[in-house]
Amino acid sequence: MTEADFCHAPMTITVRSLQAQNDGSEVVVCVLFEAGERREERRLPLTVEQYCELKPVKGEIDEEVFERLETASKLCQAIRCSENLLSYGANTVYTLTQKLTRRGFSREIALEAAKKLQQMGMINEEEYLRREFERCLQKLWGSKRIYAHMWERGFAKETVEGLAMLLETVDFTENCAKLLRKHYSEIPGDPAQRRKIVASLGRYGYSLEEIRQALAAIERDG
Repeated sequence: MTEADFCHAPMTITVRSLQAQNDGSEVVVCVLFEAGERREERRLPLTVEQYCELKPVKGEIDEEVFERLETASKLCQAIRCSENLLSYGANTVYTLTQKLTRRGFSREIALEAAKKLQQMGMINEEEYLRREFERCLQKLWGSKRIYAHMWERGFAKETVEGLAMLLETVDFTENCAKLLRKHYSEIPGDPAQRRKIVASLGRYGYSLEEIRQALAAIERDG
């Protein structure tokens, strides 16, 4: 809001009232802009934490104070939007930030809101990664595809680094053999068909060595 919005007339900005809402979890700061005969009111919701930090009071304020209130209000709205999004399922900081920007928030505000939710314990990337890891194992994915999946989910680098310890507990050669048995009653001897099988298992994320050992184990054990 600038004086240009009011045809260059002298402008005053006044906090008219402070109202609690949402069972006291927010405080709405009602701000009135006046320039000549022009009047405009803005309602700026703040979290209780923001209200205690900014300590807005009734009376005239300058543009700098208003801008601080407005920025805090945008963050408050982004936090509330984040809480709603998280009620539908887990998110990483990255994916939540992306969803908020698509809903009109600036990237700076969206990222700050997502990190705030992480600090509040509503985003736990380590726990989320472990759940995703178990889902990947149920699908009999190899380590390469699991890593790719985690990056696609937007987990932070330090979170993905913890994946190595989980992968060490898995016998991927055995899982590759399970996948083979699931899709093939017997392993074809035709080289062209075997190459197709190898390519398919590669897309599941298995290494050539894991595939070779799995094929050998099936052919050996029958």
